[in-house]
Amino acid sequence: MLAEEVQATAAELRRHHNFRAAARMFAKRYCSMLAGNFLLSHFATEKVRHLMGVYVLRSNFAYGSSEEEHGTTLAGALHFAEHAGIAGRTRIATYLRLLQVGGYLKSAKRGSDRRYIRLESTPKAIETAKGIYKNFLLPLSLLTENPTAVTDLYRDDRLLNRIVEYSYRSILEFRYISIFTPDLAIILEKAGGYEILLLLMIAEGNSDLRTALTVYFNYGWASQQLDVPRIQIRRVMHLLVEKDLVVLHAEAGNAVEVRPCLRQLLDTLVSLHLAVIWNGVNTPVHYPARC
Repeated sequence: MLAEEVQATAAELRRHHNFRAAARMFAKRYCSMLAGNFLLSHFATEKVRHLMGVYVLRSNFAYGSSEEEHGTTLAGALHFAEHAGIAGRTRIATYLRLLQVGGYLKSAKRGSDRRYIRLESTPKAIETAKGIYKNFLLPLSLLTENPTAVTDLYRDDRLLNRIVEYSYRSILEFRYISIFTPDLAIILEKAGGYEILLLLMIAEGNSDLRTALTVYFNYGWASQQLDVPRIQIRRVMHLLVEKDLVVLHAEAGNAVEVRPCLRQLLDTLVSLHLAVIWNGVNTPVHYPARC
């Protein structure tokens, strides 16, 4: 079962003496990536971006490998979204359209058939995906014995294909990593929720959340770092307060006490996300032969 594999890998990563450094590196790189991409940071939650991004890339790589693999289509996207728990026809159709407008997807035709039958990932989409997964592989290089993973990612598309295929199979089995951190589920459903949690890991410069009683998390600063409206920062922080995961000791987040339970949840969340990618690196892809 993939769920057990992912949890076992995540536990092993957390035991590594460099895990805290790797987790902070991941948090910094991920937040910086979002701040520089308007499409990524404004039009969907991390959950929707992640799950639908995996669907689009996997459909692109698997297209034509069997009679069942039709590439990226609206019908296929809606079916996948329903299975993944992010159903909503208008929501998914709009997101696919935005990916087209952004130059990540293009309409593909079949020979003389002028009707659009599927959407195809563009070179821009593939390179963007590699840039995203690079932000996972660099922290993983501190925890594993594979110093060439980033180089392999850019050499061709095979490593990206393995990562995406394993992520896709994981989604089919257990949907999303939040299943292992139910106390954070409502936070991860909110726009900016995942990113705000990551930013808490890098608050106060190099302070370690394990020893600091409070961290500086001014909402204006957080809004600038993530390019997320301040009001949304406030809403997510209030949810964390309601769940007793943080305590606000000053207005506007100037002094935030991070509860030990949240520190553990953040470690678990990041390690699970890294574990899915690492397992994908080490799992070959086998598409069924087309008859």
